[in-house]
Amino acid sequence: MIQIAVKTLGTLARGLRVVEAVAAHQPVGLTELSRLLDEDKSALQRTLATLHDAGWIHPLPDSPPRWEVSTKPLIVAGRAIASSPLPIRARALLGSLRDATGETAHLAIVDDGAIAVVDVAEGKQIVRTALQVGQIHPPEVSAAGRAVCARLTPEARTALTSHPEALLDDAGYAEIRTRGWSVCEGAIAPGSTSIAAAVLNSSGHPIGAVVVSGPDTRLTPDRFAEVGALVRDVAAELGNVR
Repeated sequence: MIQIAVKTLGTLARGLRVVEAVAAHQPVGLTELSRLLDEDKSALQRTLATLHDAGWIHPLPDSPPRWEVSTKPLIVAGRAIASSPLPIRARALLGSLRDATGETAHLAIVDDGAIAVVDVAEGKQIVRTALQVGQIHPPEVSAAGRAVCARLTPEARTALTSHPEALLDDAGYAEIRTRGWSVCEGAIAPGSTSIAAAVLNSSGHPIGAVVVSGPDTRLTPDRFAEVGALVRDVAAELGNVR
């Protein structure tokens, strides 16, 4: 994370923590939020009222009220993704990758210690892998996480995860770097297989991953090399690395 040498606003930080807590536990009331955040109820109530007035959360018709996140965060996130250079460049490539493989393709971005889905080209088959924008990939076992971790130092890998014991060994990551793609079979969703390649910036640092996911009945081991090469090429084109 980049450090900016200015004084931060504690009230704004508190408000953002409240939005995140509401999103994670909704619908949630004042008492439960106070316990979760270890915040004074009176101050927390003022924060909730401010967020409600600004349109970020809304109460259910309960007494006392329980809170949910409004659609505003989705709208803001959608606008950010729609104008972000990497997702814009990825959109057409993801569609082509989906058509070439017959499976769902998506882009995940590394941001603030998380690997988050930012755009999805859903497969056209009736039975397919479905992902939501904003979904987080575990760095230890997901294909995206493994592809990203393969391009990090051992110290950076450990910093990215809260379960370092679940990381692959150095030889496992070396193999991923050599072939240019990673695979995850059933670790995230039973019956689903994913193949991913890291998107690298001009310094060779991973900034995201391109992923193809599908049922293991179609994305079988005999297709791994073929699909892996396609995923690797798209990731290379996005990162301008060949």
